[in-house]
Amino acid sequence: MEQKSSPIELARQTLMQLVQRKLPPTPDNYRSVYDEIAGIKSVDQSLELGRTLEKVLHEAGKQQAKYIVTAQAISPLIEKQDWRKLEDQLRKLFITGAGGDDVADVNWSTLIRNLLKQLEVSHKGVTLSRKKEGLSKVLSNFGSDSDVLGQKIQALVNSWGLGSAETDALASEVLNSDAVQTQASVAMQAASTSTNGNNDKLSSHWREMLLKTIELVLIPHLHAVPDQQQKAVALLAKMQQAHTEPTLIKCATELRPILLNIEIQRDLQHRTHESLLQLLRLVVVNMGELMTEDKWFQGQAKVISEIISKPLNINTLYDAESSLKELTYKQSQIRPALTDAKDTLKKMVSTFVDRLVEMTESTSDYHGKIEGYQQKITSTEDIGELNMLLNNILDDTRAIGLNVQRTRDEFSISQKKAVEAEKRIMELTAELDHISEVAHQDYLTGALNRRGMDEAIEREFNRADRHNANLCIAMMDIDHFKKLNDTLGHSTGDQALTHFAKVIKEVLRTTDVLARYGGEEFIIIMPATPKSEAVNVVTRVQRELTKNFFMNNNERVLITFSAGVAERKPGEPPETLIPRADAALYEAKNSGRNRVVAAEDVPD
Repeated sequence: MEQKSSPIELARQTLMQLVQRKLPPTPDNYRSVYDEIAGIKSVDQSLELGRTLEKVLHEAGKQQAKYIVTAQAISPLIEKQDWRKLEDQLRKLFITGAGGDDVADVNWSTLIRNLLKQLEVSHKGVTLSRKKEGLSKVLSNFGSDSDVLGQKIQALVNSWGLGSAETDALASEVLNSDAVQTQASVAMQAASTSTNGNNDKLSSHWREMLLKTIELVLIPHLHAVPDQQQKAVALLAKMQQAHTEPTLIKCATELRPILLNIEIQRDLQHRTHESLLQLLRLVVVNMGELMTEDKWFQGQAKVISEIISKPLNINTLYDAESSLKELTYKQSQIRPALTDAKDTLKKMVSTFVDRLVEMTESTSDYHGKIEGYQQKITSTEDIGELNMLLNNILDDTRAIGLNVQRTRDEFSISQKKAVEAEKRIMELTAELDHISEVAHQDYLTGALNRRGMDEAIEREFNRADRHNANLCIAMMDIDHFKKLNDTLGHSTGDQALTHFAKVIKEVLRTTDVLARYGGEEFIIIMPATPKSEAVNVVTRVQRELTKNFFMNNNERVLITFSAGVAERKPGEPPETLIPRADAALYEAKNSGRNRVVAAEDVPD
């Protein structure tokens, strides 16, 4: 078997990556992907040759300015690997004498003819007025020096054919004073001195961001491949200690195969995710068909079906988990009562059957005794015996009557209990059906209820602690809601709450969480959000409410709210953060309502 590091295996992996990334198999693309997999850096000989030429021209420019002009002209051509235009620039420099030092090198007839021609030719990004302005400055600055004037005009003309960006760069060089070398050196030195401090700070920031990315993003993504994860951990330790260019280059080489492995793992996880999701869909559909009579399961299956029918994201899954937890919790509270009611009904039926059997047996014995008495009456003529038989008949008749009466009373009581048990069963079943529908959400507004809010707060607070991130909570209360209820009715008030929640959801970002705190109070949890931005979010909600009126019987009803916003201090629990937001809300109401007030920061 071929080793993974063999050239044939590397070539096979390279071709697979080209297909997956949908890249054409050009030599450059092949070399780039091959280097990434192998963890090496191939040398592009043509590119290196061009850069060497540019370096030599810059060094030659210390003696003659024309070489600096050409070096600047060919620099973008080398990066673009536009070798044809590069050849034209070198030909102008060394053959046509476009940048010559001496007046003898300048053919003024050819130069002027070319100048007039290029003024008339349209160049991308270079207007005629710009051309004239550049020529005017050249003539003004170098008109007294015929030795330099020719090369400056030629350099300016050459710049017009390179486009807007290159023209600006070359024109700036052309319009320098005749001490080009001295000024260039001084400018470079000054720029280096002024930017060194900024570059150091910028590099430090980039370094910290890169290390954090590797620690918090790259390494956790490799949990499925422990060997690669260990390599990433070791590489992170090296990068934290790396302060020289060779060490950083070595770290970059080691990082490439790790990144490639992450990409492969990501593709694998995506396929696994899709397969599991499809399997879950089939399971839910099949179980739903098999358990059509079990409404408890039907409620949970409905929640799962609605979730997996849409594109998944982590917030959706969190909400689904919360829904099922609350559904299970409420069902567990109601199930024992429902079971007791069913057991009571069963006992009533069993008692009814037992008493019916007992009554039947008693009646059968009574009939037997009556037949015996009838025979004795027919065969005897003794008055005393007849009197005794009559007393026995009366006693047995009285006993069977009492037994029938008792049985009838028991039947009546059992019937009442059975009716009550049946009614209780129907009530509990209806309540279970309702729970299955509303799940974890507030049934009226669709926002999270208190249980869902508590879970969201715990989740987002833990995440903020892990990443040392900002988090804000906004407490909102609808202004004069009691008056709206009293004037328009509670049904209209409920519709107003639904409208209010709908508008909020349309404005909030995907990371924000809306929960109904109680009555007409709502809470917005805003992860990774500083206080100023949180205030802006709530203010946008206010503006949107003024645009989207609540309609009641074709009449516009303006809904406003007051809000308090509090930013969480690191490690601060909900028990203190929510009251701070509530205090800011109280201040907003006292200051005129329809306002957003930010709570004061907690002192350290």
